[in-house]
Amino acid sequence: MIWFLALILFVLLITVGGERGASAVLALCGNIGVLALTVLLLASGKPPLLIIPVAAVLISYLTLMKQNGSNLKTKTAFLTVAVVMAVLSVGICVGVWKTGSAGLNEIQAVQEDVQFYYTTDLVISMQQVAVGVVLLSALGAVMDTALSVTSAVYEVAVHRKDLDRSAYFRSGIEVGKEIIGTTVNTLVFAYLGESLMLFAYLEKNGYSPEMMLNSKVLFQNIAVMLLGITACLLSVPVAAYLVAWKVGQKGEEDK
Repeated sequence: MIWFLALILFVLLITVGGERGASAVLALCGNIGVLALTVLLLASGKPPLLIIPVAAVLISYLTLMKQNGSNLKTKTAFLTVAVVMAVLSVGICVGVWKTGSAGLNEIQAVQEDVQFYYTTDLVISMQQVAVGVVLLSALGAVMDTALSVTSAVYEVAVHRKDLDRSAYFRSGIEVGKEIIGTTVNTLVFAYLGESLMLFAYLEKNGYSPEMMLNSKVLFQNIAVMLLGITACLLSVPVAAYLVAWKVGQKGEEDK
């Protein structure tokens, strides 16, 4: 069934998207390969804080450069992703270490397959893996937001070459205001949709509201969602500033 659904996805991508859809298929296959290699390297004991950032760079490169072409828009979006992720990673590291939210949560720890079939004696730092999971979870939304802003400002620059950098920056901020609402709602409903059965499980087993709010499993889900939203919010001004500087520089060179 998985292969059948994947085939439907690829056919629709190529049929609807044409050449760009075929590029999306190749980029998606490349990203899956990068993630598979990342898992193998982590399982072999390689340091997560070294492997996962490299994987994030490769995924960003394949998604932005190979799928959408190497141009001013994608290069600026790539730089935006790098800046936002670098800043966000510091806060994520501090948060994971301070809260102790890494590793198995209350529900995962009592599952039968974990208790009887899996070993928890791993030579992998769960704290570092948790940091990497949050970074990769936010990566897609950040790339989408950054590319939307840079593409819009670039189109403004193409049709209005008389504007200065501050005007381009304001254009990017206005575009960010328009798209950030839908982006935030997409992230919220994506994470809440995945957690519906979790909430039903907690309610059925008599968890009080206080226990839910203080549970590790709820914190893990909410923290990933909030950090993803924060990353998208940060990417708007960063992308607007960088693309305004780039198109302003290009305009000066053309003159």
